[in-house]
Amino acid sequence: MILSIGLTNFGCGTNGAGSDGGGGGAGGAGGGGAGEAADLAVPDDLGGPCPPQMALVRFGDLGASVCVDRYEAATVEIAPDGGSAPHAYDRPVDSVANGSTIAAVVAEGIKPQAYISEAQALAACTVAGKRLCKLAEWLAACQGPSGLTYPYGNTYVAGACNEGRATNPVNDCFGPGNVFTSANMNSPCCDDQPNTVAPGGMFDKCVSSWGIYDLHGNLHEWIDATTSAGNGIFKGGFFVDAKINGAGCNYATTAHAKSYHDYSTGFRCCADPR
Repeated sequence: MILSIGLTNFGCGTNGAGSDGGGGGAGGAGGGGAGEAADLAVPDDLGGPCPPQMALVRFGDLGASVCVDRYEAATVEIAPDGGSAPHAYDRPVDSVANGSTIAAVVAEGIKPQAYISEAQALAACTVAGKRLCKLAEWLAACQGPSGLTYPYGNTYVAGACNEGRATNPVNDCFGPGNVFTSANMNSPCCDDQPNTVAPGGMFDKCVSSWGIYDLHGNLHEWIDATTSAGNGIFKGGFFVDAKINGAGCNYATTAHAKSYHDYSTGFRCCADPR
């Protein structure tokens, strides 16, 4: 059963550096030529095989399909009595009150959950009656039926997606030097800076052929995958860097354990079609 929860009052409550593709390091805005429009292949029956706010994605030679969240996931806290309240996007979910659980929710116009690990993202999707996306599913959602490099086309377009922030918010908050500590990278200050996490759908050109937003930039997205070293994988890049570890849909970071989280890590859920 897919969890259905009203979405109100979302907001705030009051990565490793360099080539690991986490929240560390500063990215450049970068340039690019004019990109071609994505080949929109959004099915007409959006309310049919998939729950609300999910898109049906078809992929593979055997006609496989999967439902994918249209926006990166936010979270709510569910109390033992069944009551729910939004969990602040700029706070780790480690601090959820005893007895409460975290569930994934998705809607346009709300800021998605950052500071979340792969293990926590998996649990949040499960509570919502969904699951994390597998690599082939995530790639299909991003690349579309034509196998595009970016969600919107094969040519990079600066500003189409939320990436390339000129400075890293860890430095903005804590200054230069050896400041990329776990405590600093999980501080709400990071994502409370301007031009960091954007509400889902705000970058309206950052949309794939299936009508799915923010697969490139905004927040890294954990997927259901394990490296040979036992690490997790997150895809797509984030608002500072979406280039170091691959172009567009091919961006992947493999340097972190599944328990890792910082201000740059987020997720979205998948589900089997009805």
